[in-house]
Amino acid sequence: MSSSSYTPTLSSLGVGSGLNLSSLLDGLKSSEQTRLQPLQTREASYKSQLSAYGTLTSAVKNLQGAADKLNDPSLYNSTKVDVAGSAVTASSSTSAVPGSYNVSVSQLAQAQSLVASPVADKTANIGAGGTISITTGSNSPVKIDLANGKSSLADIRDAINNANAGVSASIINDGSATPYRLVLSSDASGTANQITVSATDASGASGTPLANLLSYNSSNSTGNVMTQTVAAQDAKLSVNGIAISRSSNTVNDAIQGVTLNLNATTTSPDQVTTTRDNNTIKGAIKNFVSAYNSYQGKVSSLTAFNGSSPSNNGVLLGDSTVRSVESQVNKVLNTPVSGGSLSTLSDLGISLQTDGTLKIDNENKLDTALASDPHGVAQLFSGDPSKTATTDGVAGMLSTAIGNMTDKNGLLSSASKGVQNSIDDVKKSMTDMQKTIDATVARYQQQFVQLDSLMSSLNSTKSYLTTQLSQLNPSSSSSKG
Repeated sequence: MSSSSYTPTLSSLGVGSGLNLSSLLDGLKSSEQTRLQPLQTREASYKSQLSAYGTLTSAVKNLQGAADKLNDPSLYNSTKVDVAGSAVTASSSTSAVPGSYNVSVSQLAQAQSLVASPVADKTANIGAGGTISITTGSNSPVKIDLANGKSSLADIRDAINNANAGVSASIINDGSATPYRLVLSSDASGTANQITVSATDASGASGTPLANLLSYNSSNSTGNVMTQTVAAQDAKLSVNGIAISRSSNTVNDAIQGVTLNLNATTTSPDQVTTTRDNNTIKGAIKNFVSAYNSYQGKVSSLTAFNGSSPSNNGVLLGDSTVRSVESQVNKVLNTPVSGGSLSTLSDLGISLQTDGTLKIDNENKLDTALASDPHGVAQLFSGDPSKTATTDGVAGMLSTAIGNMTDKNGLLSSASKGVQNSIDDVKKSMTDMQKTIDATVARYQQQFVQLDSLMSSLNSTKSYLTTQLSQLNPSSSSSKG
């Protein structure tokens, strides 16, 4: 009798025994994996809950952002400016006060411009290098060094533009036999920003070609080889008959909170009028109502109840955290504000609907309050506009409440952290369970390998005995004959 040397592997499992052990092992493995399903279901549930908390947090933070705008006292100082005329345009800031101003412009500000003597070739070197000195107004001189071989008109232009000297250099082609002329223009308008420029040639260079090209003294007009083509001048205007002079055509300090842009001189005054910008305030109120309704819609969706199909219930149905958030938000909206002429949102024509949303159902009431009682509107939303009082308005109280909910130790943050901890615990349990499953499947596999080997050995023995017995049968038949 010979023994078999067959050693089964996973890929040949069942060959020795003739049994479908690989398929049986796969079935056992699939069956073991089902032990993970309850944990996977729990993990999916926790993840849905965490996502829902994220949605709710985003909604309340969006509401907080809208409330913060209404809690800003500067909102209620919003102004708009209108101009009758074409010589002046204007804009206003929150420091502007309502008023009307006659603005006349007799002279626009302009920047000084100088032009150098013409040269035939803008790429040919002028002298052997040297130093250019440029001063604008009362600023310190800026020194610009030119290397030997780098002193062409184009080199000079580029060196000046790269020096941040307060001037801009360009080359103009006038079409003559010596067409190229260097032009220097002050970056800022007004007589306080005039240009003084001089040049010295490099030591040892013959002649003074740079000095002969670049020289202009705006303070005393001596030694000038450049020509002034545009004189620096200040803007001259009057506001309600008061004469004003500025170096720029943008005047932001003549009328409080108003920036004037001078575009042309006038023959008759332009009228600049600043008024309270109630549309901006009204827009912020509408945004607040919209943000609240968006928040309310998210809450309704997350806590929806569908008795006929529980699987369609909201993820946070019956959740105590959501109930607490709703309670705190509603408490703020329903708490009258003391100390002002307006105490509730309904005083502005804003009411709570049966579906939990807010609605501006009396816009005329809101417009009237904005027009006749702007201080009362400001107090209702932001408390005392000077912020000297300790009592906040609706917007301030709501922003504080939401901030407490969403800070790192707040209600929503703590709830999210708790769910995340549950997810982490489930993941650990799944990892441990998978190790157990893998060990069980490995044990089944080893047992099947041993079974396959044993069956292979038994089949080999059976074959041997069958062969031996078949050889005995003929001799037994012969002896009987």
